[in-house]
Amino acid sequence: MKNVDKYYKINKMKKNYELTGMSCGGCVSNVKIALLKVPDVTEAEVQLHPQTAVVTMNKSIGVGDLQTQLSKAGHYTIKEVA
Repeated sequence: MKNVDKYYKINKMKKNYELTGMSCGGCVSNVKIALLKVPDVTEAEVQLHPQTAVVTMNKSIGVGDLQTQLSKAGHYTIKEVA
């Protein structure tokens, strides 16, 4: 079973994003919860100052898919950092 866990850890990827629309800790929580609802997102680290997120995923997810989920949670926007 350890080989399976090792395989999945190797294939996970992290991407960095800039966010807008957050003003408090509640917003940070809302954004994190929204990002974790996106299929294949396994972890989301969200910061208020600066407004950023590091998202860990099982496969590449388009920023449009992340934005769709964030729009359901509030007036938040997300942009991938190159």
